[in-house]
Amino acid sequence: MATITCAITSPEKTATYDNLASVSLPAFAGQMQVLPEHAESFVLLRKGEVILQKADGKKESAQIPGGECYIKGDTVSIIL
Repeated sequence: MATITCAITSPEKTATYDNLASVSLPAFAGQMQVLPEHAESFVLLRKGEVILQKADGKKESAQIPGGECYIKGDTVSIIL
């Protein structure tokens, strides 16, 4: 099964999450879900919750103040 890696970078630190089945993002256009092999995209994010669905079914989440997201290949990079 293909998986996604997500990095959330703030001025203080970078948190990296591996082996994800999906990432849900609070985009300005509405909630957006990223799956493996997603098209390359640049997305502006609003304040909200990033939901990280692991391949084993467990979920983690992170509150963000807004930012930007770049999706390329199976990598999601979020800059706060």
